[in-house]
Amino acid sequence: MNVFFDIQGTLVGAGAPRPRAREAFLEITGQGHDIYLWSSAGGSYAARAAEYLGVEDLVHACSGKEAPLVAVDFTVDDQPGLAGHHGGYQIPPFRGDPGDRELLRVAESLRDHTTREG
Repeated sequence: MNVFFDIQGTLVGAGAPRPRAREAFLEITGQGHDIYLWSSAGGSYAARAAEYLGVEDLVHACSGKEAPLVAVDFTVDDQPGLAGHHGGYQIPPFRGDPGDRELLRVAESLRDHTTREG
């Protein structure tokens, strides 16, 4: 499955990276999914975010939201529109809490979603 993560508010917020991104991305790729980062600010912004989060080696590609590179199967976004339109997980906006565990919940949700679909 192609899993698309939004950047602002989803993976980065309050001037900080959301905790546990690498741990969650390892779990998600270990489930056999491809991870993509996309942003309304464009693919180069998403690529810089991947570096900032330390997950660039786990991200299949980065793009703008207007032109995804492949079919969008599952989205993770803090805005309800995209999560609802493409199917996926609406994550609460990241406000800088270093104890945040929401990305691990995304990995669990994907595991459950794949089990139901498969």
